[in-house]
Amino acid sequence: MGYLFLFLTIWPALLLASPAEEPEETTIPILETTQELFGGRINTVANRLDLFFADQRADDELARSRIRLRQRYEVRERALMQDDFQIRFNIRLPNLEGKFKFQMDKKQSATKKKAEIKQEAVRDSLGNPLDTTWQYRADVGVNASVPPRLFFRNRVRKNWQTGELIHRFVEEVSWFSDRDWEQNTSIDTDYIISEESLLRFNNSSDWKITRKDFSTGHGPSLRRRLSDNEAISFGLAMSTIVDNGVWYVTNYRLGTTYRRNLYKQWLYLDLTPGLDFPKQWSFRRTPFIAMQIEALFGGN
Repeated sequence: MGYLFLFLTIWPALLLASPAEEPEETTIPILETTQELFGGRINTVANRLDLFFADQRADDELARSRIRLRQRYEVRERALMQDDFQIRFNIRLPNLEGKFKFQMDKKQSATKKKAEIKQEAVRDSLGNPLDTTWQYRADVGVNASVPPRLFFRNRVRKNWQTGELIHRFVEEVSWFSDRDWEQNTSIDTDYIISEESLLRFNNSSDWKITRKDFSTGHGPSLRRRLSDNEAISFGLAMSTIVDNGVWYVTNYRLGTTYRRNLYKQWLYLDLTPGLDFPKQWSFRRTPFIAMQIEALFGGN
């Protein structure tokens, strides 16, 4: 069952992707400009939605330093209510960023230079270009518990485009005061349905280095902007774990998140009803609902 779900998760991205053919010497400027325009359009839609949902990716790629305060409550069947308060500081480190940006200094023909000038014009008109360089970001935070739980994260990112898809690679190494070192790798694939709708396929792995736990997550999500002050996200997810060399599914999830701007784009409300199907309950449905209040400072 787990392998079938994984296949159904990854297969649409493979189906939508068109093979990228890179001629060795000949270039066609008009085609390059068209691809740049479409890639910028995908990225513009993704940035607009991810900024509204306050995703870490949007803060990183748009080089925003932010402070986030989050209070989350969750109620689920066969469990006590959980609450969690988190403060997170997203830090931009320009000096370290430069070490992950690689540039190639090659002589280019006049035709290629003209094509690049046109592509730059497309980037400028879109306002949200697709950054294909390596990027470095870091953030620190604390969870309000007794004792407080501290964490620190380092991330490198890189984007690339194939046909009508944008792929986003993230490698992250983190330290947590209550569970030591962890490493996470993820690849998101974005496809735009309309100017207000984005389809995303996520595949990620999480390695808890100290405790030697290894898990993965897979699933598609659909994000849609309903108005300037509200948006909704629908998602399917599958969680797996590797234990003693055996890979098996631990949970299936079906969920919806409604996000509302409460006050001047710095105070937000999230409501997330959903269903879990955990292995520990023989994959019986487990309904839950979560509510989150989030305040954002900086990065405007």
